[in-house]
Amino acid sequence: MRALSWRRLGGAASAVAVTAAVVAAVAEAVAATVVGEVAAGPTSALVGVLAVLLLGSAVLDTAGRVLFSTVVSRAEGRLRADLLDAALGQPLPRLEDQAVGELLDRVDDDSRQLAQLFRRIGWETGRALLRSVLAWIVAGLVFWPAWIAFPLVAGLIVLVARPLTGVIARAKVAEEVAWSDHSAQLEEAIAGQDDVRTSLGQPHVIAGSAARAAEVLRRVQVVSLTATTVGLRTGFVAHALLGVVAVGGVWLVAGDPGGVAALVSLWILVTAFVSQVDAIVDRMPDIQAGVGALTRVASLLRAEQEPAGGRPVPSGPAGVRLRGLTAGYDGGFRLGGIDLDVPAGTTCALLGRTGSGKSTVAKVLSRAVEPDRGQVFVGGQDVRDTGLDDLRRAVGVVTQRTEILAASLAENVALHDPAVPRSAIERAVSALGLDEWVAALPDGLDTRLGSGGVTLSAGEEQLVAFARLLVRDVAVVVLDEATARMDPRTEMRVTRASRALLADRTGIVVAHRLSTIRRADAVAVLEDGRLLQHGARERLAVEPGRYADLLAADRDDDGGTGGEVLGHVAHGGGHTATATATRPGATATLETPLLHRSARRTVTAEQGPRPPALWRTVLRLAFAHKRWGLTGGLMFTLATLAGATGVVTGWLWGLVAESLQSGAAPWGPALGLTGVLLLFPLWIAVAFRTYPRWWSAVTLRLRLAVLRGQTMQHHSGRAPAGEVVARALDSDRMVLYVDRWVDVTNAVLVVVVAGLVSGDVRAALVIGGFLALCAAVAALGAPFAGRAGRVAADARARFGTALGSALESVRTVKLAAATGAVRAHLGRVDAHRVRATVREYRVRTLLEGVPGLLMQAAVVLTWSVYLTGGWTLATALLLSTALGGAGFLGQVCAAAVTEAPIARRWLRAVAPFAGPADLTRLPDGVDLVSGAAPEPEPAPREPLRRLSLEKVTAVHHDGTVGVEGVDLDIDAGALVLLTGEVGSGKSSLLAGLAGLVAHEGVIRWNGRAVSDPQRFLRPGQVAYVGQVPRVLSGTFGENVALGHRRPVAAAVDDARLGRDVEAAGGPDAVVGHRGIRLSGGQVQRLAMARALATGAELIVADDVSSALDVRTEIELWAALRRRGGTVVGASTKRAALARADRVVVLERGRVADEGPWSELAARWSHLAG
Repeated sequence: MRALSWRRLGGAASAVAVTAAVVAAVAEAVAATVVGEVAAGPTSALVGVLAVLLLGSAVLDTAGRVLFSTVVSRAEGRLRADLLDAALGQPLPRLEDQAVGELLDRVDDDSRQLAQLFRRIGWETGRALLRSVLAWIVAGLVFWPAWIAFPLVAGLIVLVARPLTGVIARAKVAEEVAWSDHSAQLEEAIAGQDDVRTSLGQPHVIAGSAARAAEVLRRVQVVSLTATTVGLRTGFVAHALLGVVAVGGVWLVAGDPGGVAALVSLWILVTAFVSQVDAIVDRMPDIQAGVGALTRVASLLRAEQEPAGGRPVPSGPAGVRLRGLTAGYDGGFRLGGIDLDVPAGTTCALLGRTGSGKSTVAKVLSRAVEPDRGQVFVGGQDVRDTGLDDLRRAVGVVTQRTEILAASLAENVALHDPAVPRSAIERAVSALGLDEWVAALPDGLDTRLGSGGVTLSAGEEQLVAFARLLVRDVAVVVLDEATARMDPRTEMRVTRASRALLADRTGIVVAHRLSTIRRADAVAVLEDGRLLQHGARERLAVEPGRYADLLAADRDDDGGTGGEVLGHVAHGGGHTATATATRPGATATLETPLLHRSARRTVTAEQGPRPPALWRTVLRLAFAHKRWGLTGGLMFTLATLAGATGVVTGWLWGLVAESLQSGAAPWGPALGLTGVLLLFPLWIAVAFRTYPRWWSAVTLRLRLAVLRGQTMQHHSGRAPAGEVVARALDSDRMVLYVDRWVDVTNAVLVVVVAGLVSGDVRAALVIGGFLALCAAVAALGAPFAGRAGRVAADARARFGTALGSALESVRTVKLAAATGAVRAHLGRVDAHRVRATVREYRVRTLLEGVPGLLMQAAVVLTWSVYLTGGWTLATALLLSTALGGAGFLGQVCAAAVTEAPIARRWLRAVAPFAGPADLTRLPDGVDLVSGAAPEPEPAPREPLRRLSLEKVTAVHHDGTVGVEGVDLDIDAGALVLLTGEVGSGKSSLLAGLAGLVAHEGVIRWNGRAVSDPQRFLRPGQVAYVGQVPRVLSGTFGENVALGHRRPVAAAVDDARLGRDVEAAGGPDAVVGHRGIRLSGGQVQRLAMARALATGAELIVADDVSSALDVRTEIELWAALRRRGGTVVGASTKRAALARADRVVVLERGRVADEGPWSELAARWSHLAG
């Protein structure tokens, strides 16, 4: 990986750009002496030379900047590639400790911020330093004391500023950490929006965002205060030099008009020197931001990486041997010294209660958890000596939680590996019986999956995971609850398809459902991280012990069916829950397709709220946080008017020079000029103290609006979390555009003041005409800039989607040794982004260079008019000085035009994510400064007597009909479970009952039609637990209560989580990122505790016992029974179905049968395991 140094910007293009900048700076410095000669005695030849020097300087500077922007844009892409390599190269446990939003911020936003720093601030700062040195050299030739004065002032500036540079750097790093924490929470809440919405958790995530925003602003304040001190110290020193020139010039030149030329030249050179110092000080906040980003980038590049090198896995059958295994997690669960042998070609099942260590044992085989040396052997070789990718290519892993990339189905199966031929993917799909299902997808194998594409059920996702395994050649197969969300027939079909793969291969199967392990050769039972029992499965089944006890409990739950899972299968012909219509003669076989063609609706994109007008958004943001925004803006106005190149400064200096030329001694104007100059540091200090806080607060406000829109109850459409976060992080485009209009306001004031102080309307017309011409030229270039900006913003969003998806799926990617393939795919996506960025900044830099050229032309025009006697020396000097400062104002006037399409595009892209919420307004009661946010209001409750479904059809956002024509009546207090094969519509119906999926037909609550399901079907009426619930970073208690005053302890106990919480340190123990890792069963029970704590009338639970062992599952259902609430859930486990009051069988998206499981088991036993 390349070092982080200036060499990243090296090359021929950089050399040409720097050469152009040097020649431009020399020409500008020489032009200062020419201006002095013109002031003393104007001639056409001198004005001609001045024109060549100034216009040539502007052209060369623009050419250099265009070249340099291209260099930086390409270097940004290379840096992002290195950051991506560093991020993906980290050990898996370390990656899992980092939130996706944090990594997005560090890989994407930090590289972009650094590029912005070098592209604009770096060029400007380098040019300022260069021009300062040239100004010193030329000034020394004009007036010899300058040889001493310039270095003395520069040394003093360094002396007073240097003690604080380290403080600023440390404070800025702390600020960047706070920004990353804020970004991580943003992504986490958006990715978990279903859990947040169905638990009424929006106030909780808004409060979390507000608290993190307050921390960001506190750290911004620390940086701003330090920058203020630097600005005061350096500003007083630099502007004192200008004051010395003004007063000393009067003292030296008074009565000697011949010295005016040298004094004017010296003034221009000293002004150039001081203005460059001012420019550097003005850019301190941006430089600090870059320093912070640079520090964080360097830390990521130095992040611990997975070990490279190692020996290949020995060829031939690979057995597994564990010796005294004590692997685990820092500060958390650890295994207690496990010894286990799994001979090559055999399969061992790992059993035990949830949290007993089964998954930890499975993880060490692929070094997802790093074991100590000498504890784990695969193929007779210590895994610590085996190359990591070699090991992971040899050990195929399928887990209960399958991660789906935002990519096509084929790309998901191959994980972007070009070495996997399409024919292999087609064979895997066919072996799993998915041909009909794939054919029904909009684009077959090329159908996009994941957020923003076709939605899959958890069972369908597990089938995709098995397809991934079937296209690989592995030596060891690890199935960690890999079929937990499948019905037994689907499981058997998958097992049969995998049988050829498992032939002569070693298998490790982690399971709670005992039917899953019926083909295992051996069984190992774990408890609290220790091996309790191990031996041949058939022997342990008849010997007293834990495995025999589990079998007995399973038989009791099954009513003695003995776990037969496939036989004659009745296909229902009826479609209501009150009539059972079956065809007893129909038979389901392993040849029957698993997933069937789903009906689809043509989806008309819902018309979202109209995006707000750009001008209104700019106005509202400009007046947001008035104390900071208006104060900072006013101070920048004063600094613009009375800085080294300000209109007031130019007017006073013109009076001084004109008086000296006439032989007078203008002490009054000179002292007034000095006073104005010494006030400048005070104004800029106040601006530094306030304006960065406004900028940050407005940025946080826009991000909060997106978070609020994504977690509000009325939520239309669904976009990938990575895309939403990428757009939100791109809010700088809008904030920068608002800042442009602050500067445009300053430009208008400069024109007005120029006319007033000069007493000559032509002076105002020159400056105003220059600014208007800048805007007019920009208008011509706006379509090109807008198009380039839109393409670049869209490319960034696409990369954010791909990167977010890859980071969400990083466990799957790394364990499949697919990091290289996914990394290459991300590189291809980013290459398009780099090309778009290069084009965007070429166009923008070229357009930004036009105001500089026009400004120099206006300076030449000013002295040409003076040559013809059109105005006085005072007016000429006023304009010459003011135009020097107006060059920046010309750029912002142009940018206000060219960036309008870009800002408008961002606004239109983000407004739908914010929903009807106003992007510019904070929610009631939220204060980003203090971090205050209102507590959630108690949820209204309507006791349930009967829930009725009449011809209910659930339609997903992509038009897929999950289930249709459902008629069902559920009385209060009932436990009703849905069962059916994978893809039968269980999850769709339950999501419809929770208001997460749109429905047709009627849902009645106590006989009254539910007209607003996204509001009514929430606590206290309905609480929802998804198949794959989300854990938010925070404590156990915070995850259960989500900011509400809810009975956490009772809910935790009823969810059978109390023992786990106590073992972790109590309800205040932190879980999630940087906290305790939870097993799949613990996550499910935590989500169940969250739902129970709401006290909702109806619990909708989608297969929440799939990751639980038999005993825990029995305890959970018994606890739910004791609570007496109403539960509608989904399950394919006999233990759950046997305890239900009614079981509803779904087949091909319709109700096929219903009744107690004791009556249904004879016909539908193949659905339960």
